[in-house]
Amino acid sequence: MSYFVAIEGIDGSGKGTQTAALHEHFQQSGLRTSSITFPRYGETLIGRQIGRFLDGQFGELQHLHPIPISMMYAAERFESRELIFEKLNGSELLISDRYVGSNFAHQGARLKGTERAEFLEWIQKLEYEVFGVPRPNLVIVLDLPAEVSAERVAMKNARHYTEQVTDLYESDCDYLLGVREVYLELCEQ
Repeated sequence: MSYFVAIEGIDGSGKGTQTAALHEHFQQSGLRTSSITFPRYGETLIGRQIGRFLDGQFGELQHLHPIPISMMYAAERFESRELIFEKLNGSELLISDRYVGSNFAHQGARLKGTERAEFLEWIQKLEYEVFGVPRPNLVIVLDLPAEVSAERVAMKNARHYTEQVTDLYESDCDYLLGVREVYLELCEQ
């Protein structure tokens, strides 16, 4: 089984860029590497629904509780579990652009205090124990101020999962501040 690295951070922090750069660097160094990106919008049954969610088709973010949303993201990784193990078994290094940490940060940002702590513990049990997705050996969090994130997101190319300039998460700078806060808390732990 290979070494598993997950790259996390708020929108526009460079996760995709760094995933591709690391993948290319290690391949050129002779290491058998593989990569995966979550969500897998057009590739999985649940990924397509996540695209619809991020396009705002299920309602506004503040009207949707984090538990069903986190279950959708976790279920998409469960749907991709065989592929993750296949990539782990077929390479020496697997790099993931987003993983379970994104579920912690994006859904946890909507809760505070004890409720957030209990929720994060619940996600951990759901993803790693109930759904049995593998834990990464290393999680790299790319830190970026939310204001810079908004500028970078505005420069992104059109995405196939939304007709909007920004998706449901990217459009709310205060929300991204909360996501960054959770990522930094997780780094401390």
